[in-house]
Amino acid sequence: MDNQDHKKKKGYDEFVAELQKRWQESDNVSIKELVNTTHAYMEAVSDLTKDELALIAEYVKRDLVELEDSGDEFRDSLYYRRIKETVWGWLSDITDKSQLEWHELATELKQHGEYQAGDVVGPGRFDCTLCAHSHEVTHPEVLTTCLECNHSHFIRRPLAV
Repeated sequence: MDNQDHKKKKGYDEFVAELQKRWQESDNVSIKELVNTTHAYMEAVSDLTKDELALIAEYVKRDLVELEDSGDEFRDSLYYRRIKETVWGWLSDITDKSQLEWHELATELKQHGEYQAGDVVGPGRFDCTLCAHSHEVTHPEVLTTCLECNHSHFIRRPLAV
């Protein structure tokens, strides 16, 4: 992992940790507001540029929506039990927020389940769009090119599977 990738992953981890802290301290604040206030706070205290933080905020929103869409089947899975103790474990609790809030967050995203090398991603399974090689992620990381064919584009497999 080069320095830029390390910086993005570190920023992602810090953003999620701050979001978690704000969620635990909040009362009746929407998910969108929490992401926005976390983003503003991170701009003030982080050594990341505004563009880097904006990208990280999009990565986090994308992963929040993916976890919300995963449903109860995912929460009963062995894979979920493996990531439960990570920083992502708390996310299952926030899915009790209103579906309207989640819909608002999801409509902001234009990811459409497509990812590329260099993106910071949270837990999930990512399949290469060229050779279908699957890469499992249990902790936030920066996607690298496919280990099998060196292709740089992936789709995220539904977490419930």
